[in-house]
Amino acid sequence: MGAIAISVTAFLVVLFVMNGMNASIKKRIVGLEPHLYVTIPGLNTPQELENHPAFQRLKEDDGNKAYVFETQDIIIRSQDGQFRGGIARGVTRASLEHFIEQLRKLDSDKPSSVNSAEAPTYFWDPQDVPDEGEVVIGVDLAQSLGVFEGDFITVVSPSGLLLPPGETPKFERVRIKKIVTTSLADVDSQYVFYQRGKALTALNNEGLKKIGIEAWLADESKIGEMKESLLKFPDVQVETWEDRNGALLYALKLEKLTIGFFLGLAGMIAASSILTVLALLLSQKRRDIAILRTIGYSSRQTVRTFTQMGCMISGIGVLAGTIIGTSVGLYIEHNPINFLPQQIYYDASVPALVDWKLVFGVLIVSSVIAWLGSYIPARTASEVQPSEALRIK
Repeated sequence: MGAIAISVTAFLVVLFVMNGMNASIKKRIVGLEPHLYVTIPGLNTPQELENHPAFQRLKEDDGNKAYVFETQDIIIRSQDGQFRGGIARGVTRASLEHFIEQLRKLDSDKPSSVNSAEAPTYFWDPQDVPDEGEVVIGVDLAQSLGVFEGDFITVVSPSGLLLPPGETPKFERVRIKKIVTTSLADVDSQYVFYQRGKALTALNNEGLKKIGIEAWLADESKIGEMKESLLKFPDVQVETWEDRNGALLYALKLEKLTIGFFLGLAGMIAASSILTVLALLLSQKRRDIAILRTIGYSSRQTVRTFTQMGCMISGIGVLAGTIIGTSVGLYIEHNPINFLPQQIYYDASVPALVDWKLVFGVLIVSSVIAWLGSYIPARTASEVQPSEALRIK
C-alpha cells in the first residue's frame, strides 16, 4: 500500500508541476508575442497594408489590436568591439506601449513571495518607449555584448558582408534606451525593438526588410477562426503564435508524455506487488482454502474473496496517493515554490496546475489494474483441489 501510494503521489505531483510550467510558458508567449502575423507579398509600405481588407478585418472588433511592423536581420557591434547577430523589429508607438503593458501585467502576476533581491528590476513607464535614434534590447543580448542602458551600439546590415573590399557597409549608431527581460529566450537573446521610422532608417534600402501586420485578439479562442477568415483574402499569409512556436510546444508535450510514461511504469511495477502479496498469501493458506471448499465454499466465492482482498490493498494505496498528490498539487498551484535563482532561470518559481481529468483518469486506470492484479492470483486460488491440499502437511 505504501509503495502504491508513493508512486501515485509522485506521478500526480510531477505531472501537475509540468502542467503548471507549460501553462506559464504559454501564458507568457501569448501575452508578449502577437497572436497572428499577417504578411501580404507585393505590399511594401505601411499605407498599403493599412488599406488592405485583411487589416480592416482585424480592426472590426474593437478589442483587437493590429499594427504594422517591420523586421530585418542585423549585426550589432558594441563600443568595446563585441559583435552579435540579432533581429531588429520596428513597430509603432502604440504597439510598444501594448508590449510594455503586457509585460507589466505578467510581472505583476508573479508570486509576491519572490525575494525582492532576486525579482526583476526592469521597470517601465511611458518615457521608456524608444524615440529618435533609440532602441530597446533583450537582457541576454545586452549581457553578451557587455552593454548597459545609455550605451551606444552600432547596427550594421548583413549585406555589408558581401561588399567588395574597401566599401563601407550601411550602418547606424543608436542609443540603448532600455534593457528588457521577457523570460522568453528568443526575445531576450536576439531582438532589438525600435519605433518604425525613427531608428535604423539608414538600413531602409538594403532589401532585407520584411513588413507585415501583427495582431492581438481580444478573445484568444478565436485565433483559428480569424486565421481562416484572413486566408480567404488572396495572397494573404497568416501565421499564429502556435505555428511560430510549434517546435517548443511539441517538445513540451513530448517531455510530458515521456515523463508520464516512465512514472506510469514505476506505478505499475509498484502495483505488481499485489500479485506477490496474494501469491504468498495463497501459498500459506492452501489448507485453509481447502477446508473452506470442503464445507461448501464455491469456486466463485473463493475468487471473489481474494479479488476483494487485493482490490482493498491496492485501493487504499491508490486513494491515499491520489489524495496526497492532489493536495500537494493544489497547494503548489496556489503557493508556487520559489527557490530557483533568478540569475540562472527565467522563472524562479515552480508552479503547478491540477488537471482533474488526469486525477479521475488515474483513479479509473488504477482501479482496472488493481482488479486485474487481484483477479489473476484469485483464479489460482479457485483451482485448489481440497483433497490434494489437505494431504500436504
